[in-house]
Amino acid sequence: MSVYIEPIKIAVLVFPFLALAISAIFFIIQYRRYGRFVVSRALILYSFIFYLLCAYFLVILPLPSIEEVAKLTGPSMELTLGASVQNFLKETVLDIHRPQTYLAAMKQSVFLEPVFNVLLTLPFGIYLRYYFKKSFKQTVLLTFCLSLFFELTQLTGLYFIYPRSYRLFDVNDLLHNTLGGILGYFITPIFTFLLPTREEIDGRSYAKGTEVTYIRRGVAWGIDWLFIGFLTTLITIVLRLFTNDYTITLDNNLIVYFVQIFLYFICLPYLTNGQTLGKKIVRIRVIGDDTTRLSFKALFQRYGLLYMIYFALSRISLALVPGIQSDDYFQIVVSVLLSLMIFAIQAMFVINISWAIIRKNRRLFYEKISHTHIISTIKKRSA
Repeated sequence: MSVYIEPIKIAVLVFPFLALAISAIFFIIQYRRYGRFVVSRALILYSFIFYLLCAYFLVILPLPSIEEVAKLTGPSMELTLGASVQNFLKETVLDIHRPQTYLAAMKQSVFLEPVFNVLLTLPFGIYLRYYFKKSFKQTVLLTFCLSLFFELTQLTGLYFIYPRSYRLFDVNDLLHNTLGGILGYFITPIFTFLLPTREEIDGRSYAKGTEVTYIRRGVAWGIDWLFIGFLTTLITIVLRLFTNDYTITLDNNLIVYFVQIFLYFICLPYLTNGQTLGKKIVRIRVIGDDTTRLSFKALFQRYGLLYMIYFALSRISLALVPGIQSDDYFQIVVSVLLSLMIFAIQAMFVINISWAIIRKNRRLFYEKISHTHIISTIKKRSA
């Protein structure tokens, strides 16, 4: 029994770290398709990943040493279909007429091994029917393919890491695993009648996806600046290679910053009718209040206010630091006064956002002035 429990314990320890990496992928996919991260969907998908991890660990663990495997001389394949039934009839202590033998028979490996192979893929059949909406034939085929993947993993000695297989490739396992998927398919309603249907989850996602939340806008903003940072770094590397001047840097350069804003946030959305890379990924775009094609003037007003004034003030405030630390009294006073003015302007920006969140009004001051707003491009897919 410990052979089965140990892989599950390992999966419990490893899963949170794998889930952290996988969550980023699902986060993007979720936002890309539905425009909203729905908790119920996330729990179902993560439980599916957890199940697959446990199943995979059950197949490959415990891992023997390469030296131990090299000394193995037994068969690597069992190609006799029905061998598990023959072994059961040959070795079982079960006597139908003696109930006291039932428990002992259930503890024998000739009984446990086929049962565990059926149970191994039973959840797979449930997930395929409930969430992935697969038909009976598709469930049978996919379960068989999963079982074949497991068996080939064993036959190849964990993808040729080992000199030979350290577990038996058994066609009876293929049969038992496939039966497990079929059983899972038929008992799905027993386990899922209290859960929301896939259609209900999708409907809720699409309904929420039509709303453009601050989180969604924030994700688009983060993607945009990561992309800008990547391009800036790439350009810096190219310039250093061509000039052999490795002191060149584009960071904290106000002119470079203005060029980035003008090209990426004004020219690009004008050409793409309101979308940047980040907005494209989370499926939102900027439109004019009159719903006609977005004008260059509106974009200049929108992002000029946001980036060329309010965000540029942060960079300007950094340039005032030497003045504040200066020995010149007049320079200190001027630098402090300018810093306070910048702080007051930026505080107004933060207050505006906070007030909009409190009032659940998702339109900010620079959108009102530029007569623009953001909409979702999510459209419900037909069944």
